[in-house]
Amino acid sequence: MTDPFDLVRALFQAINLRDPDAVAALYDRACIVEHIFIDDPGVYEGRDRVRSKWAAEFDQFDGALPGGPSVDVRRVAGLQTGWGWIRADWLRHVKEVATGVERREDGYSHFWIENGCIRRHRSIVSSATSPTGHAVGQPGAPHSAHSEPRRRPVVGVGAVIVVADGRVVLVKRRHEPLAGQWSLPGGGLELGETLEAGVAREVFEETGLVVDVGPVVEVFDRILMDEHGAVGYHFVLVDYLCRPRGGQLAAGSDVDDVALVDPSALEPYRITEKAQSVIARALQMKASDS
Repeated sequence: MTDPFDLVRALFQAINLRDPDAVAALYDRACIVEHIFIDDPGVYEGRDRVRSKWAAEFDQFDGALPGGPSVDVRRVAGLQTGWGWIRADWLRHVKEVATGVERREDGYSHFWIENGCIRRHRSIVSSATSPTGHAVGQPGAPHSAHSEPRRRPVVGVGAVIVVADGRVVLVKRRHEPLAGQWSLPGGGLELGETLEAGVAREVFEETGLVVDVGPVVEVFDRILMDEHGAVGYHFVLVDYLCRPRGGQLAAGSDVDDVALVDPSALEPYRITEKAQSVIARALQMKASDS
């Protein structure tokens, strides 16, 4: 399955390439889009209709950012209001083909992602620059997240623990984020602790297993925001391939349960698409080293 964060990034890449077919392919056949086109507050349904609207937009406006793109995505984050909701903050700078007039807007978009496709897409312009160069406020637009005080991201580590028979270890989270949901073992890095030591400690605390920490599988970030656009969590995550060499599998104090799961039977655990892709990559790495 496609990671929702990567799907949203792919949409903006296709928009910057001005490719209506590539853009349309990322939407669900029965999608709904609202207020996403320049000077068009309309609501449109269906992939074919959305494709035609994007094609018309590409004919009307050229990208005016350096190098030719039209959108600079500043942040892609999850929304704590529910699974599947993604928010993207962006700057749009375009030039009207017929007149040469440039438009510059700051805004954000909300996406509902389901089954690897965009089901809903809604955009809000939070500020804009008119052709005269004056800033134009948007009545009723939420306070911009860019004006919030900066807080530092938290470095997190995770483990794909593969046992001898090929199963992987999952934990059921007790605390936020992901409280009550299954995920890979891991947690926050402590001051003065190396990444590898942090992985080994978190694995032991959550699962009771002593592991050999292998290579890095993937590095990525996860940002979670509330309905007002305020950042609740920002993690920079480093996942490692690990092999157990001791201990006894048991749920630690900050998880509700642990499980050994066949990688082909992950669906009942409803782990995130990103966790699924990290597991798949780790298994490929393990197979190539065997």
